[in-house]
Amino acid sequence: MRMGKKYRKKLPVRPPKKIPSIFPCPNCGKKAVKVFYDRGEGEAVVSCGNCKIYVKIKVPPIFSAVDIYGRFVDLFYEGKVETGSGTVENAQNRQS
Repeated sequence: MRMGKKYRKKLPVRPPKKIPSIFPCPNCGKKAVKVFYDRGEGEAVVSCGNCKIYVKIKVPPIFSAVDIYGRFVDLFYEGKVETGSGTVENAQNRQS
């Protein structure tokens, strides 16, 4: 018999956070953007399943899907991505 043993409280084990594979679209707001990446070619395809934006981006081989999505969002807000209704600038002017 062990006398005076101090019992430790077990902490719950939290699962690690997963990197998402589907991202929100900056154009339509739906969570429908997928990133397809070919490391050998150094090209990535970013497409939205809802508003049909389709972009090919040249990326270095160290990029992951999150990095490619970040570059896509930057290009979108700079107006360098064409939407189905023309360029981003034209689509924003039509909504106003």
